[in-house]
Amino acid sequence: MSDEPQLRTMLAKAVELLRGATDLTMDEVIGLRALPESVRTPEVCYSLGVIEGAAAAARATPRELLEDHDLLTAAKRT
Repeated sequence: MSDEPQLRTMLAKAVELLRGATDLTMDEVIGLRALPESVRTPEVCYSLGVIEGAAAAARATPRELLEDHDLLTAAKRT
């Protein structure tokens, strides 16, 4: 049994929270060494940790992991 659906769900929730908390793109968020103080909440820090931890476990960069799960760019609004 694959853990892939659970991983994607977990990553999608983290990305959704990060997109809602900042005006930055995911590329900008994962590329920053430190988030601005104004958006550094426990939820934001946790979400970043989820992405970075999953990437480390997959031996990938956060950018590669989000690209692989089609989460790097936001869906186009219609």
